[in-house]
Amino acid sequence: MTDEDVRLVWFIKHPSARAWSVNPYKQCGIQCVYCIARSQGKAEPWFGADRVVAELRSRIAAVPPDVEVGVGALVDAYPREEEELGVTRLVLAELSRQTRPFCVNTKSNLVQRDTDILVQHRGHCDVFISLCALDNSIISRLELNAPSVADRLQAVSALHRAGVDVNIDAAPWIPGVSDIGALLNALPPGVRVQVGPLDIRHIGSEAKLAGMNFTQEQINAAYRQHREAVGNNSRVRWKDTVS
Repeated sequence: MTDEDVRLVWFIKHPSARAWSVNPYKQCGIQCVYCIARSQGKAEPWFGADRVVAELRSRIAAVPPDVEVGVGALVDAYPREEEELGVTRLVLAELSRQTRPFCVNTKSNLVQRDTDILVQHRGHCDVFISLCALDNSIISRLELNAPSVADRLQAVSALHRAGVDVNIDAAPWIPGVSDIGALLNALPPGVRVQVGPLDIRHIGSEAKLAGMNFTQEQINAAYRQHREAVGNNSRVRWKDTVS
């Protein structure tokens, strides 16, 4: 793998937005059946703890200091290996030291370990914990190696109590699976939810997920209907349908 390949995956600028992301791990071991990043596999860090901070400093030097950096956009920021290796923690600590705005994307309750960094950087960082449904039997079929629904809800509550800006990323929204009203009721008051519909363009004209079959048109129609049923709520941010 060339240095350019490493730059594009480890530290990448997203052309559609004024945003950058750091992906501490090469692949994601959660194995979500709806994954659109195509980066599933054993989670190994791009750089070990002895090198990750130096690499980050080198590559982030050209990024304007007010531009938000996403941590874990292509792979989960907190795979199981992170508990031992701690490279994501080192990335967050360096971003905080440089007073750069950042957001963290994960399905893992391990993010609680870094509450000290997140609280210290409060007002300049957001945590997005991904959760698209409350039924653990369904979640276990869609996200094969992800923490349980209870573990994720507990992490949200703990971070919220600590004063961290924590949100739920309810994407993908899946017909018959995702219920935003129920999700809001399960969360502490003040925790926000962002919602986006399931995108099956990488799968084909029809998605078959854990026994559920959809076309994109059916997904979009059900998504619009659910949005209307939930109604206006300042805690919910709805993304556009997939064209």
